[in-house]
Amino acid sequence: MNKELEIIKIYPKIHIYRNVFNDVDLFLEKAKKCVVWEEWYTFGTMLPLQEAPIRFTSFPTREEYINSRRWQVETDNDVLRADLTKELGEIFYDVTSNFLNSYTDISFNNWVKYPASINKYFEGAGITDNYAMNYHTDFVQLEKDAPGIKFGITTTFYLNDDYENGEICFKVGDDILSHKPKKGDVIVFPSSPPYYHAVRRADGTDRYMIRSFWQFDYEGSPEWIENENKYGKEIWDKMEKDRIKENRNVGQINAEELHKLFGKNNGLHLWSNVLVEDQKLTHIVTEHIKRKRSH
Repeated sequence: MNKELEIIKIYPKIHIYRNVFNDVDLFLEKAKKCVVWEEWYTFGTMLPLQEAPIRFTSFPTREEYINSRRWQVETDNDVLRADLTKELGEIFYDVTSNFLNSYTDISFNNWVKYPASINKYFEGAGITDNYAMNYHTDFVQLEKDAPGIKFGITTTFYLNDDYENGEICFKVGDDILSHKPKKGDVIVFPSSPPYYHAVRRADGTDRYMIRSFWQFDYEGSPEWIENENKYGKEIWDKMEKDRIKENRNVGQINAEELHKLFGKNNGLHLWSNVLVEDQKLTHIVTEHIKRKRSH
């Protein structure tokens, strides 16, 4: 079926997509019926979706992506999760392919897709009185030189909006902006610096969202490989783990400090305080495209 997809470009390389779910309320209702929710750190619970990881040497066509997806269905609960996985995966491909068509400078040597998870923030859960998460990037900067799977494109889906606060906030250079998601919103942005993002606490009721990523498999920097050869794999691995543990807060920005500077309502109208002061709102662009869905 065809459906008109709304795109709001709130900042270079930060897009909001709307009108993407068949029925977002029904999607959330199905998710709540699943019985395999797991503990999610201190934030709440999560429902991992059932899909095998898939890999591509270059960004796939829609047909290549759809035909590569695999999952097992053995129980009634699996059928329910499979329905969620199928719909979510098609949305994920459509919004990220549109996003990447806008920014041809974003490219990776390979493309990896792991299963998404539906996440439930408990009401009031967070690290401070105002924030569930500090400003950070999903690309783990402390591990940037190590081989392994890295985050490339972050895609966040929002399934409800009947809570207070709960904004996603961005810091890109000197610009600060935030967005209070509407249910059904999907936000796409790069996982790496300078696209730092934080999450404000949701109050009044639980907050449901989905995390899904394009990732890539990195072979390791020349410096990392040199040190592994120099010290030996086991010793170098321990040295790296100790370094990461000692510097675990590196790559994060204290959200409460920025909150004090800019105030609670900074950026709620989808632009940064810097650009508002300069009256330069040219990055706020809304587009509509036709999106084809599989039955």
